[in-house]
This record gives sequence, C-alpha cells and structure tokens, in this order.
Amino acid sequence: MKPRERQLIFFAAPLFALLLILRVVPALVGYYQAGHADIARLQERIARYQSLAAATAQWQEKQQLKTLEVSELQAWVFNGSDANLIGNSVQRALRSAVESTGLGVREMSVARYNYVGKWLLVTQEMSFTLEQDNILPFLAALQELRPRLFVQSFTVSRNRRQFTGTLTVTGFGRVQSATARR
Repeated sequence: MKPRERQLIFFAAPLFALLLILRVVPALVGYYQAGHADIARLQERIARYQSLAAATAQWQEKQQLKTLEVSELQAWVFNGSDANLIGNSVQRALRSAVESTGLGVREMSVARYNYVGKWLLVTQEMSFTLEQDNILPFLAALQELRPRLFVQSFTVSRNRRQFTGTLTVTGFGRVQSATARR
C-alpha cells in the first residue's frame, strides 16, 4: 500500500466510525425499539381479541335475553295504524273478559286517548251487572289481561237482587305510521 492510501485510510477510518456511531447505530436502535413496540401492540390486540372471543357467548346470550324481553314487552302493547283501532283493540279485550264470565254490559263509554310522545294511553270505562258467583271469575279474567290492560278503578255495589259495577281500564299502544310499516 502506498503512503497516500494509508493516510487516506487513516483519515477515513475515524469518519467511518463517527458515521457508524452517529447515524447507523441510532437507526438500528430505533428500528429495534419500533419492532418491540409493534410486538407489544400486537400482543395487546391479541389479548383483546381473545377476551372478545371468550365473551362472545356471553354477549350472544345477553342479546337473546334482550330480544326475548323486547318481544314480551311488545306483547303488552296494542298496535294499530291509528288511535281508533287501538281503542277498539282495548274494547275487544275487555269485552272478551266480560263475555267469558257471563257479565252483562250496561254501558261502555267511548275510549279516551292521551298522547305522550309516540305512545298512546287508552282509557276505557264500563258499567256492568253481575251475579255474586261471577265476581271471582271476572277478577281472574281481569288478572289474565294484566300485562296489556291495567285496572285503574273497580267498584261493585248491590241493588236488591243484583250486583252492579263500574270498571276503568288503561292500555298502552303505539300508533304505527304508514312510513314505519313499509
């Protein structure tokens, strides 16, 4: 080797070492740390996905319970396209209870309606005649209507040979609009 080449190597070696120390080593350390951060992030995601997979059955069970609960609650509500149809449904349910127990309807007033947001409150009043043996079966029939109809007031009084009574029931409904049914 020529002396000039030796001098060049002598000056280039420290520059190369300085370049390694200032540029290459920090880049390698950063790459190594970024790889560790990626691995930690992936392990965290794996743990989260495993916990979600383990909870899938539990969430599906909760969804089934909520679906069942919603269907039960919907069975409590009268549906119809307008308030009159819902009122007729309330009257029909009440008449079926009355007819099944042998009561005589004296008077059934027109249903009263009150709107609360999208909900409709239907109140139905009725006066009737009955015999003493029909009181308990009628109360049992009203109890069977309980989720859909709520008894607000119930009175029975005696007139000479027969019993007369008044009854006020309330039912709830949702009026379905034409756009919601499509």
